[in-house]
Amino acid sequence: MTGESSLPAAATLAAAAQPHCGTLFYIVGASGVGKDSLIDLLRARLPARRFVFARRVITRPAESGGEDHEACTESQFLEREARGEFLLSWEAHALRYGLPATLRGDLATGRHVIANGSRGMAAELAPRVPRLVVIEIDAPAELIAARLAARGRESADDISRRLARSRASYPAAIKVVQVMNDGDLPTGAVRLLDAIVANLGDQRSGNETPAPPPAPARPSTATARLLGDKLAGRRLDQPAWQQLLGAVIDGTLDEAGRNALLVACANDLDDDELACVARWRCTLMPRVGWGRTPVVDKHSLGGTAGSRVTMVVVPIVASHGLLIPKTSSRAITSAAGTADAMEVLARVDLTPTELRATVERAGGCIAWNGKLNHSILDETMHRLERQLGLDTRRWSVASILSKKWSAGSTHVVVDIPYMPHGKVATLEDARELAATFDRLGAQLGMTVRAYPSDGSAPIGRGIGPALEVRDVLRVLDCDPLAPADLRAKAVLFAARILALDPGVGDVRRGEIRALELLQSGAARQAMQAIIDAQGARPGPDATPLHSHPITTDQAGQVLAIDARRISAIARLAGAPTDAHAGVDLACSRGDTVRRGALLFHVQARQRDRLAEALAAAQADPGIKLGPA
Repeated sequence: MTGESSLPAAATLAAAAQPHCGTLFYIVGASGVGKDSLIDLLRARLPARRFVFARRVITRPAESGGEDHEACTESQFLEREARGEFLLSWEAHALRYGLPATLRGDLATGRHVIANGSRGMAAELAPRVPRLVVIEIDAPAELIAARLAARGRESADDISRRLARSRASYPAAIKVVQVMNDGDLPTGAVRLLDAIVANLGDQRSGNETPAPPPAPARPSTATARLLGDKLAGRRLDQPAWQQLLGAVIDGTLDEAGRNALLVACANDLDDDELACVARWRCTLMPRVGWGRTPVVDKHSLGGTAGSRVTMVVVPIVASHGLLIPKTSSRAITSAAGTADAMEVLARVDLTPTELRATVERAGGCIAWNGKLNHSILDETMHRLERQLGLDTRRWSVASILSKKWSAGSTHVVVDIPYMPHGKVATLEDARELAATFDRLGAQLGMTVRAYPSDGSAPIGRGIGPALEVRDVLRVLDCDPLAPADLRAKAVLFAARILALDPGVGDVRRGEIRALELLQSGAARQAMQAIIDAQGARPGPDATPLHSHPITTDQAGQVLAIDARRISAIARLAGAPTDAHAGVDLACSRGDTVRRGALLFHVQARQRDRLAEALAAAQADPGIKLGPA
């Protein structure tokens, strides 16, 4: 894929756009400090798609107890060492230890590695990996002695000699973090997890002395016990969730404890626990009463590039006469969230009072939910999802429906896009999550209907707030240039909502009604009423917009458009922070293109951001061509 440019050389920029390598967390500490127990607890909590727990090769029989390791004889070990099968090897206590060389490949693909190692080998390991963080586990000497004695492997004299050994210092260029494991197992695990989260992607720092240990969490004894129970995978009841989550909100549970709790919650809530979390969240703010029913809403799990379906659905539904107090999020990983796009046209940071006034005046709104819900839980979960690769789908169900309940919605339609490598990867996953939405909605006294949709390709032409708004207005204006896929999906979801009106009754009649409201201009008028009620924003500023084409060097048929890749390019261009940055597609899946044809334009206000986006687009534009 090519495109002429006077910008910096593509090769240079492509190098800057390479994926980040993972970090090797090298866990060290004297025998008895509890390294293995802490690592084992986190092993069950950190996702395998982002984290690798190194399995060491040890010249110790497999049945000898201790950590799960690959056993081998000394001669086998030496042969493997000679063949270069170890990233690192060392000898201690008459045994040989090795970390597999395959860990290099894991690091190269961006996965983080957690490895149990020897303090004295850190200097030798440092030049062999792209990023190294040494985490030194420590404990008071008397506690270490008690733990070693409880293992029953060594005499009292052996333990004394262990404790008397001097500790080697670290080279100044190695990043070192100390974690004190002087309490129970959950407390130590919270501190170790905090050290990992705080140092993801951290490179050698040049510190001359180890960093101080993180401040220990000091929740109440009961709260700490409940946190430990959840870290251990135990099920909690409603009072327990009320106490534990309440400690997050009132600050009793500090950031390290909050992170550990949410990591433990990720995809580990059964239906009963999910209902407990949702009910508790419903108590965080008074429910808005609208004095009528149904009060409807539409939500999408997102991930599909473009797809500003909500901004078409809301005015269609409002023009029909149903109340639709829609609150939306900003972008998390995409090039624009609904709130980012709507902010191109109107204020979205409405207070509860302003939201009510808007809905009463215009029949609906498209507002940002940040001012309307206590969001510390979701903000933390989103951050951990990005950092750790957590599976937060079930947590999201409780979060979404509790917010809809608080907003006074009685009927909710949910769009669940599925796509390879997305939050929801397959149709089967989407159906399973849809059933979870339906079940939890019923427990909260709401009518919820969730539907899978194919999210593998972008919806619409524009990717980025202003470009997506352009597509929305074209649909509402019945412009011949309106993207047909955006129009079709918006009409379908509007029809599903309108079918909840007893006066409409089914989706087919809902579709006829939605098309009527679009074609008559009623939906466009409703959108303008919402914009005016929320507070119309002025037009774009006069800052020049730079644009550059991406063309194809081959002819063929567009077989696929990678929505995630296109979103990534748009984000490199500056979206959503720069509302006018993004990608403007010139082709759709199924189109036949000639050699040299335009695939898309990349646009940005800042030339350096445009250069970054172009480098990524030229390396991989996300568009797959095949024979016509």
